Amino acid sequence: MVPYVIRRSSRSRRIYISLDEQNQALLTVPMRATLKAAVSFLEQCGDWLVEQMAKTLPSKSILQYLRDKPVLTLNGERCRVTFAFTNRCPYCKYNSESGEVVLRFDHHAINEIRIREALKSLAKQCLTERLEYLCDTKSIQRPGRVTVRDQSSRWGSCSTSRGISLNWRLIFLPARLQDYVILHELAHLKEMNHTRSFWSLLKTYDSRSSDHDKRLNEVGRTIISLGQSAC
Repeated sequence: MVPYVIRRSSRSRRIYISLDEQNQALLTVPMRATLKAAVSFLEQCGDWLVEQMAKTLPSKSILQYLRDKPVLTLNGERCRVTFAFTNRCPYCKYNSESGEVVLRFDHHAINEIRIREALKSLAKQCLTERLEYLCDTKSIQRPGRVTVRDQSSRWGSCSTSRGISLNWRLIFLPARLQDYVILHELAHLKEMNHTRSFWSLLKTYDSRSSDHDKRLNEVGRTIISLGQSAC
């Protein structure tokens, strides 16, 4: 037996399973599927789930992660992160010409929440600029509104009012995967579903969208959990 959560989705055409940031099974179920069918599917995946949960390592703090991998993707480029001291609230300084980000924080009183907010502020600026750049280069009409949020399980979303929301943690992804997520949401401006028409449209935006989708599932869980244990 493993802990699990069931989430109904109007977009989903089939039942599928993943592990969320709390290392519990997340069953995404079409609106018309029965609870019995969902639980039966979970039971069939039991061995796989136990194996995947055993592989999951305790989540790192944002600072620990950046010390191991001191790079961020900003405006399509990989930027090196260096660290410096301040006795003020943590903040980031981004030099687009040198491709460097300086993260300043108090070494004697590390505040994970404030570090998260500093990086989120940087992400808001750069992800919005990247989305606008992709719209211009792919001849896509810009959305009505772009927000960058602290989403717990989604990389992005698109509303019926043509608003796009992006997860600030996208700055930790390689450029090709970050662009894939943004283009995925931009495709929803025309196709508010995951039908064959949607995937065909997305492929015109990103010819390697299938590969990128698979790779995102492989690397994304570690990254999307960053900063979620801070309270």
